[in-house]
Amino acid sequence: MVLTMIDPTISRSLAHQIVEVLGSFGTPPARGIQYFNVGNGSLLNAIDEFYLSSYLQEGGATYKMVVGDYGSGKSHFLYCLRDMAWERNFAVAKVDLSPTETPYNDQRRVYQAVAKNIIWHETAADTSDESGLTRFLQGTVERVVGGSLNLETLNNPLFRGLIDTVDATPIDSPAYQAAVLAYFDSLIRQQDERMQSLSRWLLGEDTSPADTKTLREVGVTGKINRPNAFRMLRSMCQVIRALSYSGLVLLFDEVDRMASVGGKAEKLATDTLREVIDRTREDLPGAMFVYAVPPQFINDVVPKYPALQQRVRAPGRFSRINHFSPIINLEHLDLDEDDLMLAIGEKLIPIYEIAFDTQLDHKVQQANALILANVARDVFLDVSHRRLFVKSFVVELSRQHYGEEHTITEEEAKAILRGQIDELAGGETRPF
Repeated sequence: MVLTMIDPTISRSLAHQIVEVLGSFGTPPARGIQYFNVGNGSLLNAIDEFYLSSYLQEGGATYKMVVGDYGSGKSHFLYCLRDMAWERNFAVAKVDLSPTETPYNDQRRVYQAVAKNIIWHETAADTSDESGLTRFLQGTVERVVGGSLNLETLNNPLFRGLIDTVDATPIDSPAYQAAVLAYFDSLIRQQDERMQSLSRWLLGEDTSPADTKTLREVGVTGKINRPNAFRMLRSMCQVIRALSYSGLVLLFDEVDRMASVGGKAEKLATDTLREVIDRTREDLPGAMFVYAVPPQFINDVVPKYPALQQRVRAPGRFSRINHFSPIINLEHLDLDEDDLMLAIGEKLIPIYEIAFDTQLDHKVQQANALILANVARDVFLDVSHRRLFVKSFVVELSRQHYGEEHTITEEEAKAILRGQIDELAGGETRPF
């Protein structure tokens, strides 16, 4: 039996979660992506070198398009980028939209999507992340003061310093600044009615006449609407930097939505997307907007709209020697396709072992990974073979664990993969 070193830093519960999600859906789990990530290191390092650790920290802003077929790893890449942004002290909003909706037909909905999906991230591996701007604000102030909030917090020097900094920071919208400060105060004083009115306003939701009266009492006037939505998004970015974060990373994963919208809706959506790109570069300090799309969007949709094409088409793809390019192409990774899938398989074996407290024959399972990878790529050409391989290999690890370990034949591999294709076709899931 051939043994390899098992990463001692991964907990059994996290390993179990990784195996369960990959084996059930083939999609990346929300946590633990770093334990089986391979092949994209040069892309991530370039983003870190030229943006996260430098330009964005200085108040610059940028946008990128992550391009890849269904199942090529777009969501996986966004999770890697999310984790790297957290390590650099960025706030992150990750927006996963269904195939039937897009925020790009209304600027207010872009703001709402960001406010609803900004993530409050706990570093503890066994703690789930939560989403929403108000949860993010609450978590931030609790982290600053080092514990739960009560009336004594109002006199805490750390809290006073935070409030003074936000109050002294130039914010485009005075109403937005007032809303954030009032939310902190209402949170500590446990003024639930006022806090709920402020929460609805900050999230860009509809407010009632009673909310309007409550909001005016704390200096919050007007509403977040379509004409002022980007001004409010800029104000959000300014507040986030005032709270001592490096900036805001916006990750939009729209699956294959934009490749098949069509008609007036497509024109409106692409116009708003162009505006998001322009506003990110010009008006959002410390922001990075990353949009994951299939190749059809770049090749079929973008050419119909010259203004958008000027912004997203560029000679060459993103790399360390061409970091100015907006296109991050997931078909060009650090490993060729066979080596990529084999490397993923080699990382999944010890994760499976930790999850189920077992020991597998690594030589046998590495051989199985190679056979499955070859068959997935060569035989099932019209299927997302990366995602298909990952799901099939995890399922096969379980079969071999509870059955008899052996090196599978090519015919077995075809049967295994065909079974997983049928299962994947049974319902809609996010792409891996």
